[in-house]
Amino acid sequence: MTEPSARIHVQGHVDDLYALSLLFPEGAYPDLHVVTAIKGIKDGLLDRVQDADHKETYIAGPGCLPIIEAPFLERPWIAREIIAPLNGYATLADSNFKPVVPVSASWEAKGGSGQAVFGSTIPNRPTRLIATNRHPTLKELLPNRVAFMSENPLAAYAASVLAGQPSWADYYRLLEDIAGHRGTTLDKLPEAGLAKRQPHNAFKNAANNRAFGRHGASKRDTTLSQDTLMNLLEAREFVRTVVSTWLDLECGGCMPRDRVDGGPLRFGLDDPRP
Repeated sequence: MTEPSARIHVQGHVDDLYALSLLFPEGAYPDLHVVTAIKGIKDGLLDRVQDADHKETYIAGPGCLPIIEAPFLERPWIAREIIAPLNGYATLADSNFKPVVPVSASWEAKGGSGQAVFGSTIPNRPTRLIATNRHPTLKELLPNRVAFMSENPLAAYAASVLAGQPSWADYYRLLEDIAGHRGTTLDKLPEAGLAKRQPHNAFKNAANNRAFGRHGASKRDTTLSQDTLMNLLEAREFVRTVVSTWLDLECGGCMPRDRVDGGPLRFGLDDPRP
């Protein structure tokens, strides 16, 4: 009898689809792997998309099987939950990475075959160098960390926040939860070895006083110039660093901290990582 199998078909920027396939080839992680028709080449230590005429990309493996029995209306959410740890780890590995999204699923099971369609995105062209494959360490750390993200509710939430739209409120809550998990508070993240003091203070100040931060105007210091406050790009990099350091403590090993994209960041974010 044929064993049940399922695929979650994903779309996104071709650079991100290819990046995910580099991180998760078959055998890199027991339950899930990524297959893509996109072709690429090495460019030094990094990678570049070379041929994106065919963009079909899907996630397969035993970890996709829950999609088969899921109620019809819940399948899009189940698919997002299944791929969230992959998106989360890729976000830690490459700060340029933007999450891919599930658009359909297909499966073969004892009762026959089936499929479900969730949505679609606009095709695009490659634009950047891809950094997810630059360190052997990224592959070595992948199984334990993706498993931890799949099994631990807080790690799953961290993966979801990192893979989602930048948000001061979500970032602040995540850091509070990580601090609580380590038996401390957000204010004491530096003392716990999870953050450096300068970007930590800048993050708190911006989250509380940015025009689109955590608070309304009555609780913000409106005398502060918005240009002097940390922005969301810098906040995302800070949170990525805290999450990476937390996972180092929980899972062992040391995630590469080098940032390979964009211009210089403020508040000590480009200083050597601890």
